Amino acid sequence: MNRLIDWRTILACIAILFASASAQTTAMQSKYNSLPGNVVIRNMQRTVLHADIAHYVFDVSVGQGKFDQIRLHRIVREMQPWQPIHTVTGVVLFPGGPNSFEMIFMEPQISQVPSWDQSITAFFAKNNIDVWGMDYRWALVPADTADFKFMKTWGLQRDVDDAKIAVSLARLIRGATGQGFAPLPVLGFSYGTFMAYSMANQETQLPKLLRNVKELILADWGPTFSPKSPLRQDICGLIPGIQAMYDAGIYNEDNSATALIADLARNAPYEPSQFADGFTNYQFAMFVGASVAYAPSWHFVAGVFDDNGISTGLQYTDPELWIDVLRAIPTYFPVKSDLDTDNVGCNGVVAPFDDHLKQIKLPILFVGAAGGAGKEGYFAVELTGSTDISKFTVQLHPDDEAALDFGHADLFTASNAETLAWQPILNWLVTHP
Repeated sequence: MNRLIDWRTILACIAILFASASAQTTAMQSKYNSLPGNVVIRNMQRTVLHADIAHYVFDVSVGQGKFDQIRLHRIVREMQPWQPIHTVTGVVLFPGGPNSFEMIFMEPQISQVPSWDQSITAFFAKNNIDVWGMDYRWALVPADTADFKFMKTWGLQRDVDDAKIAVSLARLIRGATGQGFAPLPVLGFSYGTFMAYSMANQETQLPKLLRNVKELILADWGPTFSPKSPLRQDICGLIPGIQAMYDAGIYNEDNSATALIADLARNAPYEPSQFADGFTNYQFAMFVGASVAYAPSWHFVAGVFDDNGISTGLQYTDPELWIDVLRAIPTYFPVKSDLDTDNVGCNGVVAPFDDHLKQIKLPILFVGAAGGAGKEGYFAVELTGSTDISKFTVQLHPDDEAALDFGHADLFTASNAETLAWQPILNWLVTHP
């Protein structure tokens, strides 16, 4: 308990110093202030993952509302409890939507299938990277919530503002625990790429002293795609339906059916699926992951199909792990966030998310999956002003078999993801300390 009090005392002192400095900034700078005065760490927990690797969880109040809370994670090696080693660098990870941090970046926390270290976070921590990440406030909304009026204003900028808070807190806590206060690399996956691009985009309008983001790692998505891209065309086609939902006063997307699909696959795998004729519950859960989503080849995990197009398994991700990932999906996602991201993706340049890409001079790494966005994600990267750009796409099939290739989520759930994706990302981080 004394250690907890010491941490909070240190953090409070640092926050006062930051607030004092912020009070002297211009109105433009305060508009982008990433650590408002209403940010309070309500709870902190520490658990040991294995040997000298610990997982810290911080519940952070970010407003006055009932659901105005985010969750900050830290995974790091320690010299002894509460004392991290001196790490090579840090990185902040932002999950997709609707994902939780543990669901996509710490699978052993939600499944007994993988070993304790079969996650990108454990892999980084074992290699002396200080790993951070955030659960969005919508990922923490209880499943029994009935009134969603509060979600009406929960759009992309709300999540970007929370992401700024998460990176600011990571920097403060790193400094308080001997790692220094330097800006940090940010890794965004899928919806999380909007956090990475948008933060960097908005920070181009700030003095360098006030910027949080040091480098960008973009995993298999981007704010927009080439005008001729099937992904962009399909995104544009989604907008009328989502706008109609929002205009009708429906502010939440309910993902409980996805969890039900997973539960049926786990508990009654051989029974006929209530969602699709000709499938068992198990086969349909595989189909949800391996079938083409809304573009010619886009899917979550690479599948195996019989001659009738029925899913019989997965190529690279353990099927039982995939079921657990589906079971862990957050129940709700804001309609406005979907509407905002689709408008950015369709229209190409939307303030304040990607209207200053040419001014982004940060080092950038893009990591694609040939069965996901893949090389389509290169388009937005090349719109930036960076002169330090690295790109690669995990491709294990010929071009004409993209519908069977390494999928969007395979980057983090596949048994061979460590070799194909995590190690190259680590190599890049180490060369950009």
